[in-house]
Amino acid sequence: MSTAFPIRRARIPLALLAAALAWAPAFAAPPISLAEALAIAQFRSPQLAAQQASARAAEALVPAAGENPDPQLFFGLENVPAEGGDRWNVNADFMTMKRVGVMQQFVRSGKLEERSARAVAESRREAAVVEMQRADLERDVAVAWFDRYYAERSLALVDALLSETALESGAATAQLAAGKSGSAEAIAVRSARAALEDRKLEIDGRAQRAAAMLERWLGDAGERAPGAAPDVTKLAHHGMLQTGLEGHPHLAMYAPMEAAAEAEVKLAEAAKLPDWSVELSYAQRGPGFDNMVSVMVRVDLPIFGSRRQDPVILSKERSLEQVRAQAEEAKRRHLAEIRTSTVDWNIARERLERQKRDIVPLAEERARLAQSAYAGGRADLAAVFDARRAALEARLGAIAAEAELARAWAQLAYLVPERTAP
Repeated sequence: MSTAFPIRRARIPLALLAAALAWAPAFAAPPISLAEALAIAQFRSPQLAAQQASARAAEALVPAAGENPDPQLFFGLENVPAEGGDRWNVNADFMTMKRVGVMQQFVRSGKLEERSARAVAESRREAAVVEMQRADLERDVAVAWFDRYYAERSLALVDALLSETALESGAATAQLAAGKSGSAEAIAVRSARAALEDRKLEIDGRAQRAAAMLERWLGDAGERAPGAAPDVTKLAHHGMLQTGLEGHPHLAMYAPMEAAAEAEVKLAEAAKLPDWSVELSYAQRGPGFDNMVSVMVRVDLPIFGSRRQDPVILSKERSLEQVRAQAEEAKRRHLAEIRTSTVDWNIARERLERQKRDIVPLAEERARLAQSAYAGGRADLAAVFDARRAALEARLGAIAAEAELARAWAQLAYLVPERTAP
């Protein structure tokens, strides 16, 4: 048997309801991880969708590339008298015929094979461009995500110090009013707070710019705070970065481009070999005359190759050389990019280690000593704020070094298809 509770017991205090409504957006919008951001960006990218449509369009052309042209239907009148008493009479002269037929052109099998090879190569190139754009998108989204992540970490650090400064500003003002301290200390507190506010504006600007970029790719999800960052001090495929460059998204398209150019050369060469066609027609003549059937075979005569086919062959060969040179240049350029990004990543790791090992601990120790000296009456408040400002700059420098490391990591982690997703 169910128990009915009085309605008054189900009432929620207004304060609790207001608190629940205030916290509702936080529960509705959990932090967004880097992997989730990448997935949303790929799903929403119109550029990627357009290139995928282009790849599907190129793939759809492959079956038709190896087929002969469609047959042609023809019909008409032949040998109609134009003069004399039977002029324009289609039934008087025995040579006048109403003719209907079909014609089929047959392309040499070698040409059909090269056309198919060219279509397959173009389809592969479009698919490779999809992966190239996907890699660029992942890299750009990852860099923007890291920029916002580290900007918000910096903001949290500045806000914490601002809270401390606000308390000390109130204490300094009270001491000044009581005559226990001079105006220099109050001015030092206000100066330190103004400098922190200015630094906060600078960092907040970076965070807002990164958020705007994320909203471009993620939509409303770009407003969510970034979640935990992946380990940017390690690269799962570090040893494979300079091997297998043909699989690099920016290089993978050159192999099908070269295959398509080679097919163009072979097609130009095959143009010297004749194609042929067959016509079958039925001719109806006037009353009293027998009807007729005709079979005709036509063959191309490429007898002026030096003026027609040879220039085309030479042009296609030069285009092939161009593609090969572009592929070699792209390979050298991307190999240099991999090496420079690796150098940046290694240097950023060393900087971060030095920041954590030496610079930040020493700056914090200096701040603690300055605070102790001030408490013991051996230093003024300006020295304390100078030491705190130095400690803040050291901690912000460590965050900046980690952000630089993350950007270098993103350049490498989303550079080749063998990347390991965070």
